[in-house]
Amino acid sequence: MIYSDKSQRLFALSKLPSWHMARKIRAYMSGKSRDVPIDISKGAALRQLTHSLSLMEEIPRGGPIVWPIIGIAVLAVLIILERSLYLFRKGSNIGAFADAVYGHAAKEEWEKCAELCEQERERPVPRVLLAGIKGHEMEREDMENVLQEAILNEVPGLERFLSTLGMLAAIAPLLGLLGTVTGMIKTFHVITYYGTGDPRMMSAGISEALVTTMLGLTAAIPIMVFHSLLSRRVENIIAQMEEKAVTLVNIICKTRKGR
Repeated sequence: MIYSDKSQRLFALSKLPSWHMARKIRAYMSGKSRDVPIDISKGAALRQLTHSLSLMEEIPRGGPIVWPIIGIAVLAVLIILERSLYLFRKGSNIGAFADAVYGHAAKEEWEKCAELCEQERERPVPRVLLAGIKGHEMEREDMENVLQEAILNEVPGLERFLSTLGMLAAIAPLLGLLGTVTGMIKTFHVITYYGTGDPRMMSAGISEALVTTMLGLTAAIPIMVFHSLLSRRVENIIAQMEEKAVTLVNIICKTRKGR
């Protein structure tokens, strides 16, 4: 409610306060709190609430450039979810599996090694180790080449869509900049025809310029963060494959020398 000095009446606000302010008021009215928010500006601060816009209300004010930015954000979210689930499944809990394969390899139980790898064939490390186990009779250099080829075959699947994600992170702020330029062009057109006497006539172009910039940066920053995290995850999985492959080669070569 807001009080009008002229009419000496109370009027309901056209827009309610934020939820945390409403919670404080309810706590005060129920006697649970001694603190209560007070508008010392005699209603000016409360009237300002009717002019504040939420993010969903700001979006249509950004013009047509807003919708490609939103499309980029939605596409990036789908890619991030898909890649996160994929990479989490492919690189988790591989230590115990590798130790079991190494134990059978040290005893030259190649069939059991191959059986273990076949059971976990959906993940990249078991597929790489399976390639080394099938070539356990090769010379060390040939075996290393086979394992390296197997690792290279796994890399495209791991890096899938990451380049697209990086491209979306670069495009989003550029679209925001494009919206800024188009918004300022509209503002200058208004100034050319109507002058600067009424600032409200220029507000549409300025709002479009600022909203598109905000949305472009809002979309680009999280995309860049997740792109970096997912790229680091891919690098860890590749390093894991290389480490397990080298360990397998060393175990096979030691087994040969101990015959």
